[in-house]
Parts: sequence; C-alpha cells; structure tokens
Amino acid sequence: MLHLRSAQTCVTGRTAVDGYAAAAQYYDLLHAERTAARARALLGAAGGEIRHGILDLGAGTGSVIAALAAEVPEVPIVAVEPSVGMRTALYARLAADPSLRGRTTVVPDAAERFAVSEGFADLAVCLDTSPAFPPPYRPDIWQRVRDALVPGGVFLLDEPALTEPVVQQPRELGRVAVGTHTVVGSVRGEPAGQRQWWEYRYTVLDAEGEVLSEEETEFYTWPMSSEDLRAELAEAGFVLKDDIELDGLTVLQAVTGP
Repeated sequence: MLHLRSAQTCVTGRTAVDGYAAAAQYYDLLHAERTAARARALLGAAGGEIRHGILDLGAGTGSVIAALAAEVPEVPIVAVEPSVGMRTALYARLAADPSLRGRTTVVPDAAERFAVSEGFADLAVCLDTSPAFPPPYRPDIWQRVRDALVPGGVFLLDEPALTEPVVQQPRELGRVAVGTHTVVGSVRGEPAGQRQWWEYRYTVLDAEGEVLSEEETEFYTWPMSSEDLRAELAEAGFVLKDDIELDGLTVLQAVTGP
C-alpha cells in the first residue's frame, strides 16, 4: 500500500494546489516510524560509504532524512518537497533539531523542476513517491537525479506496486492515541483511466469513539511495470544492481556509471 510522502503539487508542479495539505498534519503520527525504520534498513542493505551528500526526492515531513542523517554524520542533505503542508512539518522538524537544520537545504520545487549542483551527492532516495510522477516527466526526473550523483552514486527507489489501475477496497492504515483522542488513517482507490485514484481519510475520534473531525485528500498515481521503470533508468544512464527486498517490498538500486 502506498504511503506517498509528497503530493499532487509534485505531480502538477503548481505550488498553489497542495493535494496533501489535509494529510500533512497527521502524516508523522501514522507513517514516520515506518518510513524512518525502512530508510535505516535500506542504507545498511545498500552498503557503501556516504561521503558527499544525500538527495531526498519527495522528502515529505523529513522522517527519512532525519533517519539517514543519524547514520551518516556531517554530509549535506538536499530535501526536495513541493507540498506546502509537508514542508511546514519538515521545517518544524528542522527547527527542533539544530544539527539537522545546519545540514539540510529544502528545495520547494516539483520533481521535474528541481535543480541542484551536479555531482553533489553519492546517495539519492525516492521512497513512497515515484508513482506520483506523470510518465512524460519521468525521463527528465531520472536525468536530474543522475546529474546530481557522483560517479558510482546510488539511487534507491521503490519498484512499482501497481502495474495497472485496480479497485482498492477501504483499508485502515493505523490509529494513534493523542491524549484522549485517537487519529485513524484509511485509504481506498479506484481506476481512473490509465491512472490510479486514491483517497486518504483522516478521522479524529474522542474518548468515546465519536467522530470529532474528518478530512480527506485525494490524488492520482500512474501505474507502470517494473520492466518499464528499469528501462527508463537505464536510458538515463543508470546501471541496475541487485534489488533490495525489505518487508515484502522491492527497492531498486540504480547506480551511476563512471
């Protein structure tokens, strides 16, 4: 199941439209622990020493960069995040952590528009995000990541979970107690032509289980085959290494050439 860290602004490139504004306030409560643990495990599985920098494409609230920064001291980090709601949570995280704040540059651009110094990073990650990139934009996005990496740099991104649009029955993502209230997250999905439509719902319950508030956010993703994604990465100049299998999910390792 997707837990997209960046939202429809990443898809459209229009910063005035923030498809994740409603979800951002609840994201860390329901997802941050999982995403941080996954980032740490991926770093260990990928191996290699990070000496230059880290690029997080679709950084969301910053749970991944915080986890990576704890394992890789000192190197600079660039966090690309177009969603205003997500960036608000990201900046709050940086405000509470002066060390992380001193290392992290936040780029408020869509994935198809971000620009960083060439060869600044030896690790790039794009977790829970790449299905939100429209097909016409993807080749340019992969090239931008390729240019940001040093020779031999590693790009970690999820293998596509959906190869075609399908009905996704409503499913609870989790529930977290906050004082006497409980926050409940759920998701459902439906085909929308060649796209997949998603609705994430966030419900706040009181101590008796009565609904206090309910907010929804909806957006689209583009299913694709693993073969097509691998071909796009190869076309952008990456060499695919062995996949990383983690908690039933597959993460691709794309490495830049010399």
